[in-house]
Amino acid sequence: MSPLISEKMLRYLYNEMSAEESMVFLKFINSSPAVREQFNQMKEGFETLNSISLNPSRNTVDRILSYGSIDGFSMQ
Repeated sequence: MSPLISEKMLRYLYNEMSAEESMVFLKFINSSPAVREQFNQMKEGFETLNSISLNPSRNTVDRILSYGSIDGFSMQ
């Protein structure tokens, strides 16, 4: 799959296309069974990733914030 097609698929999934672009994209997707299958796989992965919920522990958040507050001189 070309990077351009992948980008368009992602733009469609993230609702970053105008209504006109979406119509053209869907027409393109439906014109080729192979491209439609690739889109369905990407959509399935997109939906799976959106359903994942992560809850880091308070200790993890504190460590990240602490690391982010270190200036370049302290790390030398």
